[in-house]
Amino acid sequence: MIDNRFYEGFEGETEISFVANDNRLIIWNGYFETILNILLDCKLEKQGILKEYFNIEGWYDDSPWLVDDAPFTISQLKNFDITKVRQISMKDDLEKVVKTIISFLEDNASSKIYIEYE
Repeated sequence: MIDNRFYEGFEGETEISFVANDNRLIIWNGYFETILNILLDCKLEKQGILKEYFNIEGWYDDSPWLVDDAPFTISQLKNFDITKVRQISMKDDLEKVVKTIISFLEDNASSKIYIEYE
């Protein structure tokens, strides 16, 4: 199943894909970077995807990048604080994107999950 609803309207811009077997969640990189910036602003430890983002490693350099610990990534995403979003027009979308990423990770936790940067 391919879910690209969070990339519609951004065609031609950088996309991030979460991939597990035949399942793919494609989102606009602008949403993903905003989510990660908010998580960094929440003072979470720079581990997992936050470490890769903070150090500009992982999917940026080694696409596709294996998500080593889906439960840990889920716990990081559950700390997303919508009140820290400054772009009012993005608030509703970002909340939906975070919930969708969490659902994707939970639904595919028994599979290898990769992040692709294109």
